[in-house]
Amino acid sequence: MARIRGAEPRGWYTRLIYRLVRKMLGRVPEPVRIAAHNKHVFRGHVAMERAGQKARSLPEELKSLVSLRVATRVGCPF
Repeated sequence: MARIRGAEPRGWYTRLIYRLVRKMLGRVPEPVRIAAHNKHVFRGHVAMERAGQKARSLPEELKSLVSLRVATRVGCPF
């Protein structure tokens, strides 16, 4: 559980990203909500995620396995 509450979508960009994330995952994860408190951090977070999704050096199935392994190694709950 985070120390601060997640941000509610305020601007059009945040609402758009929340909608896309909710469509992909079924909910908006807490790290996305917390990153939305700061505009520059949020845009950087979104850019990093998009770059990871667009990477073509690995097959899609392997990318999801690597993502799961990294989350396990760092203790991420999702």
